[in-house]
Amino acid sequence: MPFVNCFDVVEMVTDEATERFAPLFREDREAKNILHQYCDTLDLIAQEFNGESFEVEVDEINMTIGIKLECPDIVIQSEEHRFYALAARALAVKFSHGEGDNVAIEFVFPSIWEKTA
Repeated sequence: MPFVNCFDVVEMVTDEATERFAPLFREDREAKNILHQYCDTLDLIAQEFNGESFEVEVDEINMTIGIKLECPDIVIQSEEHRFYALAARALAVKFSHGEGDNVAIEFVFPSIWEKTA
């Protein structure tokens, strides 16, 4: 399966949410840039652990962004691994059973929207 870039998926979902939230809310450019950096790290994690897919969801009540990565297995052998740095920036990290025998890891990140004046 060809590798899918995390931010490509995130951008499709957040652009759609931005349209729904307008005109009451707009994207905060700096917050979206930070989210892009998180996606870059998720791409590295996906490459390291043979990630198979990204699933992105916006919680329309809390306006948080959930990014789920599915991979066959994940083994982290160092406390210095980038996974921990990313998890520290997330509001929540959830583990679940994915498709087949995959493990699914979901990172929930803060909102990228701000109320318009």
